Amino acid sequence: MNFTTKHLITFNVTCRVLIALVGGYLLSALSAVLIATHLPGDKINSIITGLMCTFIIYTLTVIFVFAAKTTLRAGIGVLVPCLLVYCFNHYFNGISV
Repeated sequence: MNFTTKHLITFNVTCRVLIALVGGYLLSALSAVLIATHLPGDKINSIITGLMCTFIIYTLTVIFVFAAKTTLRAGIGVLVPCLLVYCFNHYFNGISV
């Protein structure tokens, strides 16, 4: 199968949309858990603050994915913060990674 430039552009946009959707959701969900579990004060306010921050995190992730120079850089730029937030969450909860 011969890929043309049109097919490659379509493939790159599709990959970026998937990275933005899945990676943005994963990063915002992990960040919400991290914020909600480790913010001092009332538990209800911590949960609400974590959930409100997810809107900002998700929006910034989508903007970053489509502003990145390459699709690989966009994927790595979303994967690394996801792994960092995941590791911080497990480290602060006392679970060894």
